[in-house]
Amino acid sequence: MKKKLSFYNITIAVILILILVIGSLLVFVNPTPKRAYKSDAVMNEQPVNASKPVFRKDGELRFLDGKTNNVITQISIEVADDDAERAQGLMYRDAMAENEGMLFLMETEEPQAFWMENTIISLDILYADAGKRVVSIQKNCKPYSTDHIPSIKPALYVVEVNAGYTSKYNIKVGDVISF
Repeated sequence: MKKKLSFYNITIAVILILILVIGSLLVFVNPTPKRAYKSDAVMNEQPVNASKPVFRKDGELRFLDGKTNNVITQISIEVADDDAERAQGLMYRDAMAENEGMLFLMETEEPQAFWMENTIISLDILYADAGKRVVSIQKNCKPYSTDHIPSIKPALYVVEVNAGYTSKYNIKVGDVISF
């Protein structure tokens, strides 16, 4: 014996099919637009027409002999004390005067690591602990390199100067920075 389809049964069937279709769409098709993320390489590229960063003198830093406390040499410093400034560092600069450098104020004393991506000039990187004592020096860091340049020991301060500066003035591990 055949059952006759009633209007009620057809309506229920259509509603169930619609629920299944809508549920499938919600599960398999993401209704929210996906955010387009730029890769780090694209974000770090400097626009062709953008002006080069210019040195901003925020203060002075002295290198002191770790044994005698005598001043070895002194530089003008630009201070990088927030995430954006620390990320930018000395990138895209064509040159830096011999008596200039950048001081990075890190948030915590811990092993640090920098790299030279988009950094045009070769640098010496000095790492200093919370007592401002130099704990590590990485000399003649290669421009544009993405290799990590480690502090070896925990550091709270990082100073970047032109490559060869630490050798010229005989700055060594155990010396002190003062700013």
